[in-house]
Amino acid sequence: MSQRHSLIAFGALLFAICYLATIAAWLARDGKYAEALGFGGLTTGLVGVLGTFRPKNGVEPAGTKTDPIATEEVR
Repeated sequence: MSQRHSLIAFGALLFAICYLATIAAWLARDGKYAEALGFGGLTTGLVGVLGTFRPKNGVEPAGTKTDPIATEEVR
């Protein structure tokens, strides 16, 4: 999957979360609490999926085994 596809999937997931949260709020306003709870659960699940997205080809850590970063002052 390319970076462009990852961005499209991320955007679609954000849209789905906002859409489902809006439907859940609408249902709760109408007094349909069980249905609103179900949509809230779906939204929570999608937030969990959103947490699995990781940047690819991002910034690499500054320190390596051959060139470590000094964290304490050398005495």
